[in-house]
Amino acid sequence: MWGFLLLGLSFGLQASINPGPSLTLAVSRALRNGARSGMLVTIAPLLTDAPIIAAATLLVGSLPPTLFGWLGVLGGAYIIWLGIRGMRDAWSRTIDLATLSTSRNAADDGSLTSLFSAMLINFLNPNPYLFWGTAGGPNLVKAWNAHGLPGAALFVVGFYFMLVGVRATLAYLIGRNRNAFSPALYQTMLIGSGALLCILGGFLVYDGIYTVWGIS
Repeated sequence: MWGFLLLGLSFGLQASINPGPSLTLAVSRALRNGARSGMLVTIAPLLTDAPIIAAATLLVGSLPPTLFGWLGVLGGAYIIWLGIRGMRDAWSRTIDLATLSTSRNAADDGSLTSLFSAMLINFLNPNPYLFWGTAGGPNLVKAWNAHGLPGAALFVVGFYFMLVGVRATLAYLIGRNRNAFSPALYQTMLIGSGALLCILGGFLVYDGIYTVWGIS
């Protein structure tokens, strides 16, 4: 059961530091309006992802066992692709977290406007749909089938603990100190998380093939 917690933590870690629109907005708000505004933005997934998770879980749970196994293979391949892409991007270019503020030009007073903006961005961002539809949903169903509600809860809690917790920490540190994370350190974090994703994806592909082979 604790393996699903570790899996959720690992997925959440990679998602939290991926330089996408949600992290960009959090860093931007932290730099412009202070740590509080940046940290407020990071809780947006907690308010928007429930319908995505529910829909993905219901869809995945209704699949025949063979298709469920192949979906696990697809999810593992998607995770490996994310890891390779993350390492490639981090290796080929240096990303300075402080410069992400230039990607957003809308300023606010640190009120709930930041949170509403983050919720809208999260709804329109394809990444949550892709993750829960290919890797997150199948593993959540596996956790439920194997351990019931406690197993499923550990997977979800682990994922969002890292996703929100790491981003909130980044927003806090950058809001207090613009140079808290050097480009080299952030690059190392991206490469390390990408390698971790490749390993996890390999296990998911193996598990999916094993499931299909056992059914055939």
